[in-house]
Amino acid sequence: MLGTATLMPSKAAASQGMAAGKSTGKDTAVEYLTDAKVSEKVPWAAKPFSMPEVRLLPGFFKDTMELNRSWLYSLPNDRLAYTFRVTAGIASDADPLGGWEDPKGELRGHFTGGHYLSACALMYGCTGDEPLRAKADELVAMLAECQAPDGYLGAYPTEFYDRLKNHKKVWAPFYTYHKIMAGHIDMYTHCGNKQALKTAEGMARWANSFVTPISDDEFQKILRVEYGGMQESLFNLYGITGKKEYADLARRFSHHKFFDPLAAGQDDLPGIHANTHIPQVIGAARGYELTGDETFRKISENFYQIVTDHHVYSTGGTSDGEFWHASDAIASQLGPAAEECCCSDNMMKLARHLFGMKPDAKFFDYYERVLYNVRYGTQDPHGMLMYYVSLEPGMYKTFGTPFDSFWCCTGTGSEEYSKLNNSIYFHDDDSVYVNLFIPSTLEWKERGLKLRQTTKLPYDQQITLKFDGAPSRKTALKLRVPYWATGGYNIAINGEPQNVTATPSTYVTLSRDWKPGDVVTIDVPLALHFDSAPDDKQVQTAMYGPLVLAAKLGTEDLTASMIYGPSGPRGWGEAFPMPVVDMRPYVRHRRGQPSEAPPPVDPNAIWFEQAEASRFEPLVFRTKGRGLHHTLVPLNRIMDERYSVYLRNVTGEKAAT
Repeated sequence: MLGTATLMPSKAAASQGMAAGKSTGKDTAVEYLTDAKVSEKVPWAAKPFSMPEVRLLPGFFKDTMELNRSWLYSLPNDRLAYTFRVTAGIASDADPLGGWEDPKGELRGHFTGGHYLSACALMYGCTGDEPLRAKADELVAMLAECQAPDGYLGAYPTEFYDRLKNHKKVWAPFYTYHKIMAGHIDMYTHCGNKQALKTAEGMARWANSFVTPISDDEFQKILRVEYGGMQESLFNLYGITGKKEYADLARRFSHHKFFDPLAAGQDDLPGIHANTHIPQVIGAARGYELTGDETFRKISENFYQIVTDHHVYSTGGTSDGEFWHASDAIASQLGPAAEECCCSDNMMKLARHLFGMKPDAKFFDYYERVLYNVRYGTQDPHGMLMYYVSLEPGMYKTFGTPFDSFWCCTGTGSEEYSKLNNSIYFHDDDSVYVNLFIPSTLEWKERGLKLRQTTKLPYDQQITLKFDGAPSRKTALKLRVPYWATGGYNIAINGEPQNVTATPSTYVTLSRDWKPGDVVTIDVPLALHFDSAPDDKQVQTAMYGPLVLAAKLGTEDLTASMIYGPSGPRGWGEAFPMPVVDMRPYVRHRRGQPSEAPPPVDPNAIWFEQAEASRFEPLVFRTKGRGLHHTLVPLNRIMDERYSVYLRNVTGEKAAT
């Protein structure tokens, strides 16, 4: 039964506000509706552990998280709230932020009122950082003061939505609206902030009042303009509150021109903006979980299969120039603005949903590939984030600046690096799934299970899982066998080798009565392999285990001003043709002797090998064969030099002709 209650701000939040010497000017007690959570019609078969049950241990992923945490702290609340206050008619003497948060920008508010709150909420879940939670609580209160009586909250006036309704030029109002709603929902979900839930419900009320008078046909035209994850957020509100009107409104945000071909299993993606649409599919997945609507299931499953089978690079990233192109067009789409980082983050979210519904190792094979090659390595040593991962040969990485970028990918990156613990372990009633090999601890409190994972993968091939606390009932370990583990997957328990069958892209199940101190060791050699472009098999990427390698091409004419600030690097055209690898053998002829045909060459032969590492480069590889040799290192290690992910292997029939 719904009722009302009063929530006083936490002591931490109150002290944060007093320390800042500020007041919202209103009583901070909040009236809110108590929860009436909806049970999923299709509950996940495997569920993630709550974020507080998993903690990162020292390693490069924890370092990435800490850099992100420092940057979140560096952004003052009064600057974050500036455009909201000005829009609401509240005076502010703060310095406005720049880039996409500029006071004249049409996406202003997407980061400051949305992504930032989500990132802080997730970081609190990941670390338990109370001062950061208090900082975010204060920002929630500041934004609540800017919310109109009808529920509208934005960093620009509602006139933007009038332009949308009248089909006049406007960037993407509902995209920004979704980010703000999602940030507040995350503050409720991970931090228990009831004021944030009240704000999100008010925003949903306003959205409903805007949408209701519009006919279905007319609203389908409006949905041609990017609207982000409105459907996902509305379904989430329905799940939290049980209010059917949120589910009904979520359904109206179904864009049939996009959804209908997917439901029929058709690849209708070429020519459409990639990251406009991936969040829509996440909304469909959430809709299926809550309502059981089979159409939503078909949409999400078919989309994932189409993208991962036909529209991803060797890294797992997708899009070129922010759009999808012809199916299997990879070699022809190696542009300077390839792999928008938002797409990678959202594809990982979708993979996580699909794994929860059907626990299949293939989803975390993909998740891991994107995590190592598109997410890790797109943050510089100061915590600045990228927009694109360029794939044109000779390109370089570009990063934002602390106060004057705030691209969409700045927002998704700040969220991603705040939740690096949320997918390492899942569970069902009988098992713990170990999906990712990241140094971490797991505490399943209701079972008494405490697990500690240590590893230096991919710099070392061993993974150790130690039971610091034994489960109260029999619980199996399900260990993912990665797709790249073709050189073996050897398991020992307390030093005793186990006779197990380990097939790549599956799970190995270890079921026994665990005791405190039990140690499971996994030895998984990282194999050399390559990935060929489907449209040109001679265009290939070198890989080592989950890592995509890139050829180092130097720093010619590269300056700091080119690396920091622009939204994407400029192409170098023919100045850097794709590096060539030639595996054809040398043939020596003796004078006076008839020439001999060269021995046959396997076009599938590995054309690179590991070289001696250094203190600066723990993993180094060299191409082999004839001609110019190239030095290869993991793509995620390259920061300030030119590179090429794809190389042309001229071995085989094309080389002969």
